[in-house]
Order: sequence, then structure tokens, then C-alpha cells
Amino acid sequence: MRQPKKQPRPEPMARPSQFIQILATALKKAPVALPSEDALLLSPRNEAQSERFFFRHFAQCRLSINLYDSAGTRQINTYAPDSEMIFPAQLRMARQSVSGCAFTVIEEKLFFLYDRAEHWPDVPDHIAFFAVHLDGSHLAALSAEAPTMTLTPSEYVLLAHLLSGKDLQGAAEATGASYDTKRKQIRTVLDKFGAKTQTALLRALSLDITAAVLDEILPLKDRRPETAQIKRQFGRAVVVNHLSIGESDEIPIWEFGARRGQPVLYFHSMLSPVLFDDDMIRPLKAQNLRMLLVPRHFLSFTREAEPELRMARFSKAMAEIVDYMIDEPVLCLAESAGVPWAAHFVRHHPDHVSKLVLCGTPQLFKAVKDSASPTIFVDMSHRLRSDARVLVGLTQVYNALSRVPAFAQKGLGHMFRKSEADSACLDTLFERAHLSDWLRLIANHATLASIDEMISLQRDWHADLLATRCPMVLLHGREDPISPIEDAEAIARELPEARFEPVENAGHLVFSEAIHRVLSHLICDQFQAEAAPRYASGP
Repeated sequence: MRQPKKQPRPEPMARPSQFIQILATALKKAPVALPSEDALLLSPRNEAQSERFFFRHFAQCRLSINLYDSAGTRQINTYAPDSEMIFPAQLRMARQSVSGCAFTVIEEKLFFLYDRAEHWPDVPDHIAFFAVHLDGSHLAALSAEAPTMTLTPSEYVLLAHLLSGKDLQGAAEATGASYDTKRKQIRTVLDKFGAKTQTALLRALSLDITAAVLDEILPLKDRRPETAQIKRQFGRAVVVNHLSIGESDEIPIWEFGARRGQPVLYFHSMLSPVLFDDDMIRPLKAQNLRMLLVPRHFLSFTREAEPELRMARFSKAMAEIVDYMIDEPVLCLAESAGVPWAAHFVRHHPDHVSKLVLCGTPQLFKAVKDSASPTIFVDMSHRLRSDARVLVGLTQVYNALSRVPAFAQKGLGHMFRKSEADSACLDTLFERAHLSDWLRLIANHATLASIDEMISLQRDWHADLLATRCPMVLLHGREDPISPIEDAEAIARELPEARFEPVENAGHLVFSEAIHRVLSHLICDQFQAEAAPRYASGP
């Protein structure tokens, strides 16, 4: 009878070293829960590099973040008993957005992924992307509209799947619920966020989350100085978004006022990208207006190509913003040096514009009436056209003055001295320091912006307006020392769809000095209801 073959006796388990025993005792976990001693002491070089990089940049990060390599392997691990490993061991970057941002759901957890590792110059070569865990409280806190709202676990999971790109049917299948159940639930979620449609909610929420997360994790050098300045001035009252246009252009979009209100695309002046009124949020909300602006002084392509090409790229970017963030023709508001940029946009993208409101329209380089004492703008235009070197010299002088608040105040005070309204407005603005901050920031970080602005004012933007058939309103201060009211009125008379309104007790800074008058023209149904003549009189 054959004897059963003896099974080999199992090797005795290696007794953990004193190091492992002490570590297990300190962590209050059994040794089996820990990696081997070799794995702990002889960790791969990549993991050691990952940890040094991680704690150098993200130790103080208020969000839960982890690193992943090109194979999708988690880089940062924890063995502490009170630290749940919420990040999966393997994770893949979804190719969802050309901006490098994506959302994905793993085990009913939402993760924000970002693969632009080149923003960190010391990033190890093997790091491919970053993952940020967002729970239900984050979705509310990172929303500009409902920061104190709470979501149920079921609502959070539904919203997570929708943000990751699934439609409502796909989200229902992923959660094992019926479509009808999720259709009812999304209505509750919309009410909590104050959104009208699912598309509007996801668009706004994804922009809010992306802006907030990147502002938290990006290295300081990539935190734009103009973003820091606008945040200092308006705090949570401004929402800063970034939209990738084409292959390389990342366009900042600032939002003010009512988040679900009537959109208004604002083309700012030369002096500052924002309106000269710290209290502008209140009237915007009162009129249910949502003002969006692109700070064109700080765009990445301002140093490239010819001026006409830069303007064309800017107009194309604005059209992309309207398509993505608004998806319908939009009201356009332009002030002073912003008028030529708005005119170009309206002419080349007429289907994107429903109405155009112009404030403090600049003077044409050739005045309507010759004068023995031409305005400073006409005088400078003649000099610029006769000698191109004047443009560079003028810009250097302008930036030098802008860097010193006392000089800037004196220089602008001299330019606007013939208007009591403008002089009083400037005195107030310099007292608050915000105008000084913007002038200095533009001079230091956007030194070529002044050249672009002067060039755009010299082009024939009047022809763009003449080729435009959308309704227009021109508001102009009677005391305007930069662009005489007679010239502005003459421009309006040549525009078939334009209505001209003089504003009493106002100068060139008419938007700041008569903000309620300007905003009243931005209510979408007002233009159709107006039966007044094209040339109104009175204040």
C-alpha cells in the first residue's frame, strides 16, 4: 500500500525585526497589515522622489491630494490607523478635457484629475497626474452659488457621475437606480444649487471646482498676479475661471454679480480690467446681471504675432467663451479703449451678440471737426502715425508713471482736469488704492499691453461699427475731456441701429460715474420695449 506523500513542512514565519515590532506597536496595527521590512526600508527610488516632491509642495494643502505615475499607480501611501486610504491603488487619467482637467468616479468617490505636471519645475519624471478627492461638502463649498448647502450621500454620488461625463441614464445605471428616480432627484439637486437646468448646473459647478482646486494646488509662480489682485479687491464676490482655447491659449474669465443672471460680456478700459467701483456687485445683483470679462492685458498671446492677428485671436476666444459659458447671443458692454475690441468682436462674430452698449466712446484718430486746440488723443494720434518710435517711447513713459502712485495720480489728473466729474472720481479711486494697484500691476506684468491699446485705438474701428447691424446704445458724458461729445454723437448718427444718450454731470469715466444709468440698458427686454427716439436728451 502506497504511503501518502508527506507534505513539506511550512517554513516558520520570519520573526519581524525590532523595527517592525516597534512600528506596529506605535501604529497599533498587526505586523501583517504593514508591508515587508524590505518594502519599507528599501522603497523604490521613484516612491522616495514622489514623497519628497509631495511634501515639499502639498503638505499644507487643504484638499486631499495624491500623485500617480504614468502606469496609474498611487505614489503616496499611509499606514497610520486614523488615515483612511481614500485614493485607489490604480487610477487612470480620463482624456476628457484639453485643459488637463477631468473628473472620474471610483467606488462612489469623486476625483478631480489634473495632468499638467509641467507647472512644477521640480516634478519627478515619472509623475503623470494629480488626483484630488472631492466629497459632498467640497461640491457645495467650492460652488460660488451654494457654499452652505448640503447634499445627501445619494445626491453626491449622482452629481459625481454627472460631472464625470455620464448622462442621467448612465448615472442611474451606475448607481443601480431607475431613471425616473434619478430624474426626480436631479430636480432636488437643481433646487439646492439654484440652477435652472442640469446643463447649466454642471457647467457652472465644473468651472467653480476647477478654478478653486487649481488655485489651491498650483505653485505660487503660476498663480497669476492679476488673479491675486482681483481676489484682494472683491474676495468671494468674484469667480475666476480659466478656459482652454485651441491648443495652448488658456483664457481667464472673471465673473461678477448674479451667477444665474442675464450674461453681459464686458470689454474693459485701458486703465484697469475692472470697473472703477468697489460697490459694483450690489447694482449688478439688483439688476440680475452676470458680468463676464476677460482681462486682455494679461493674456498669453499678447507678445505674439501682429496686432491685427492678436485682436482676431482675442475675438475668437470671446466667441468660444460665449459658446461654452452662455450658449446664446450675449449683451456686450464696452468702455473707452475697450470699444475697438468690442467693435471687432461684434463685426466678426455677429451671431454671438444681441446688443451693444458703448460708454465713453473714444475719439476717432481723425477728429470730426478740426480744432486749433486738438484733444490729447488727437495730438498723440498724429505723433504716433508720423513716427512709430513715439509709440515705444510713450509706452515706456506711461509705464514709468504708472509704477509710482503719486506720479500716476498727477498724470491722470492733468489729462482729466477739464472734467469736474472725472477729477472727483479719480481722487476717490486713488484714495482707495485699487486704481494705483492696477496701474502698477499692468506696468510691471503687462508692459506691452499699453502698446496694444494704443494700436487698437488707431485702427479703423469705426468701420467695424458701420458694418454691424445689432442694436446699439452710446452713452457719453457731456464733460468728456478725452472724446468730445460732438464727435461721439457724430459717430452715432452714422450707425443705423444706434441710439445716442448724453449723460449730465459725467465725463469720460461715465460707467463709474453713472453705473445705474448704464446697467439699466443691459436688461435684455428693455431695448424691444423702448419706443423713445434714437437721440435722447436730458440726464
